[in-house]
Amino acid sequence: MTSSTGRSEAGFSLLELMVVIFIIGLLSGVAALTLPSSDGGALLQKQRFKLIGSLRSARAEAVFSGHSLGLLWQRQRGEFYVLTADGWQKIVQGVLAKNIELDERVQTELSVGGEVVSEDIGKPSRLDEDASEQQINPQLVFLSDGQISPFEWLLSTSGSESLAFDEQLTVEQP
Repeated sequence: MTSSTGRSEAGFSLLELMVVIFIIGLLSGVAALTLPSSDGGALLQKQRFKLIGSLRSARAEAVFSGHSLGLLWQRQRGEFYVLTADGWQKIVQGVLAKNIELDERVQTELSVGGEVVSEDIGKPSRLDEDASEQQINPQLVFLSDGQISPFEWLLSTSGSESLAFDEQLTVEQP
């Protein structure tokens, strides 16, 4: 069958096929990303990227704001602080106001200056309304000139290899 312009109407155009293939690819990617991963290595990679992204944001914010920032890490969770004339104050606005939380299947070991950081170092002894009056000492410090406290962070899961990164905040692929 031909149309009034003289071309055949049977089949699909190349544009239509490309749109359908694009949509199928997009849906496949979304489906693959939403599937839970049982692979410990993939979980470690994801958690490392999460931490490095947050630490890079803190370094950039310290440089752009001209203020020293700190990360207080305790029980698989981290909070960012800014150094003021009154001491370390929790950041309550912006990207760094959100706490970093790691998956409970990931174990961490943070070493600052060659010494392993204990869960009790840097945090208030009580987590109540008086805690804000106690001295807070973040383990990692981000200076306004872009420097970061020397550290090594080891991430591991049971049955998987460990991944580590340091203050360079670089990601080497295994």
